[in-house]
Amino acid sequence: MKLAIFKQEWKESWRNKRLIWVPISLMLLAAMQPLTLYFLPDILASGGNLPDGAVIEIPTPSPEEVLMSASEQLRQIGLLVVLLSAMHTFSHERSLGTLAWLKSLKIPGTRIVLSKWGHYSLLAVVAIGLAQLSAAYYTIVLFDSFDVTDFLIATGLLMLHFVVQLSIFFLFAALLESGLVALVITLALHFIMSLLIGWLEWDWMPWRLGSLSAEVLMGEGLLVWPIISSVLLIGVTLFVASKRLLFISRSS
Repeated sequence: MKLAIFKQEWKESWRNKRLIWVPISLMLLAAMQPLTLYFLPDILASGGNLPDGAVIEIPTPSPEEVLMSASEQLRQIGLLVVLLSAMHTFSHERSLGTLAWLKSLKIPGTRIVLSKWGHYSLLAVVAIGLAQLSAAYYTIVLFDSFDVTDFLIATGLLMLHFVVQLSIFFLFAALLESGLVALVITLALHFIMSLLIGWLEWDWMPWRLGSLSAEVLMGEGLLVWPIISSVLLIGVTLFVASKRLLFISRSS
């Protein structure tokens, strides 16, 4: 009974093919980077308008640089894909009266929030894992091998980065009627905090995880405080979302 909502989320994701298109989208994003970097000289040469005999010389990127490029795509476009897949969480069920019905059954908000958050977080983690594996495969085939330990650490940090952003989104989705507004606020906060971290050197902030996952590939970065602050932020956002979950539209 306690896992009924969690199981229902997986059934719903299978019905609307979310379990298929989210991982495939992220895998394509990650795989495109090593392929694009490898064929970039040919792409530029075929673009035309070059004098006869012209030779395009582009330095071959290292495997770590290729993986960093794939990670950048996932942190930007991939994050948008994952958040879009969760955009109607709470808002759609609120409009249908499903959340009000669950409340009438005395189901606590904590169970509702954690079940839905757990579903999307697990989906994101699996999708990121598959995407990173696809990037790693093409990097090895087209370029060279790399340090597996650093790659695994970077992948773990990237997964945590997605879970943090999902937790922030779930907080706003629980408090606000519109899932689209919650999505925009989450992305705007992510953009603003990323800028502030770069200017003020707040290396301990959870929003540091994205760039930190790239730095680890180059053998750099301090991991402890961003991870601790991320875990704390996840706990706070889920606690507030559970306690302040809006079950019924205010306009009703």
